This record gives sequence, C-alpha cells and structure tokens, in this order.
Amino acid sequence: MNKLSKILSILLIVFLCVFLFAADASFAKKKKKGAVELDIQVRDGFHIIGLLDVPKKTTVKNKAPLVIFLHSIGKDYTEWGTFPSIVKDQLNIATLNINLRGHGKSVLNKNSRKVYWQNFQNKDFEKYPYDVIDVLKYIKEQYPEIDSSKVAFVGASLGANTALMSGSYGVNAKTIVMLSPMLNYKGYDLRLPVVKYGNHPLLFMVSKKDIYPYKSCIELIKFAQGKKLLKVYPYGGTGVNLIKFQPDAKPLIINWIKESLFPQPQKEKKS
Repeated sequence: MNKLSKILSILLIVFLCVFLFAADASFAKKKKKGAVELDIQVRDGFHIIGLLDVPKKTTVKNKAPLVIFLHSIGKDYTEWGTFPSIVKDQLNIATLNINLRGHGKSVLNKNSRKVYWQNFQNKDFEKYPYDVIDVLKYIKEQYPEIDSSKVAFVGASLGANTALMSGSYGVNAKTIVMLSPMLNYKGYDLRLPVVKYGNHPLLFMVSKKDIYPYKSCIELIKFAQGKKLLKVYPYGGTGVNLIKFQPDAKPLIINWIKESLFPQPQKEKKS
C-alpha cells in the first residue's frame, strides 16, 4: 500500500509539473513580447486586424504608453514602413498599427464575408472611430502592461480624420498627429470634433501643393483648443509620403509625441 501511495504521489507531482509548465508556456505565448498580429471583433462583428508591438521590458508595474497608427485610404498598415518600430525603440513605448475597416486584412464581416472599402457608403466609414474605441477596449482588457491612460495617434489622410473623430468620441488621447487631414470627407466634418477634442495638443502636417488638405489644415487649426502646430511643407506629396520625403518630419513627430506623453514639469519663473 505504501509503495502504491508513493507511486501515486510521484505521478501526481509529475502531472502538476507538466500542467504548470504547459500553463506557463501558454501564458508566455499569449503575452509574447514583440510584434503580434491581433484579430479583434468589434461591436458589429467585423474583424479588425492590428499589429501590436510591445517593448520587451514592459510589465504591469512598468507600463508602456501606446501610439496608434492609422493609414491612408486605399492602403494598409504596411504603409508606415519601419516608422512605428522607430517610434517604439526611441521612446520605449508600445505601438499599434491598425488596418482600417475594409483595408488590408480587415475585410471580414461577422458572416466571414469579405467586404472592401471601395463598396462602402458614408455610414460605413462613420464606424471607423467606433472600431478604434473597441480595439482600445480589447487592449485595455488583455494587455494590462499597456498604459491606456497614455495614448497618442498618428494618422494619415482618412486615418487622420479617424484619429480626430476617435479623440472627440471619448478616447483619452494625449495628442494627435494629423498628416494631410481633410475637412469634410466620407461623412466626416472635422470642425466640431476639433472643438470636442478639447485642450489637447494637435500637430497638423501638410504639403502646400496638396490643395484640399492644405486648406483643411488652415481651417481646422482655427478651432483647435490646446497646444497646436501647423507644419507646412512646400512639397512632399500627401499623408505618409511626408515622412518619406521630408527629413525633419520623423523627428518632429517623435519629439511631439515625447513631449505629450512624457511632459516635463515646468520650472518656476524667478521673481
């Protein structure tokens, strides 16, 4: 009987060790650091795909802020190239590069039918900010090591519009960088959202030759309530092309995000 008990005890210990090892391995796989592709079903069942990249030393006690990249219409998250990785490495923050609804891999509805942006009506584009809100909710629930109180957006073209709408709908974005936004496009009129975004920093970037976005920026900055900057380039194309062809564009964005997410205490003026 004693021999049988010892054998059972040994088997139980082995079983527990295997179980704990498997559980730990599963958790490690789920929480794998580095770039991870996410498939998130938003409120209407549509699948939004995003690439989340978290710094290796990020923990629940040492949370990382998050910068969300939103691409131009007709593109996907690869449009940004290596820029999100550069931002992550220089600022030691997490990045989330989202494929907007109907773009890239974000084309499956709740019935697993492929739907593309070319067939969208304005009411479909108006769902974009809610997609972002739902994705952020998922990140907050599943990734406690990310500081959801410190979020910044970098958006281009339609992505810039989506970023501002998301901020005006209640996403606590510390700042938004808008490359070539459009005042009125695909159902968005940005004047009221700029006001509703409140006293938060806004960086507008545009080429003077990109006529409609340029005029849009001139109009929108009038309504911005907080710290604001309009950077106008004489050339450089539209949207993400600005950071490809303008040498100072990347440093400007990185420093703007840094100042917004990691504000330094102001020194008291000597009387």
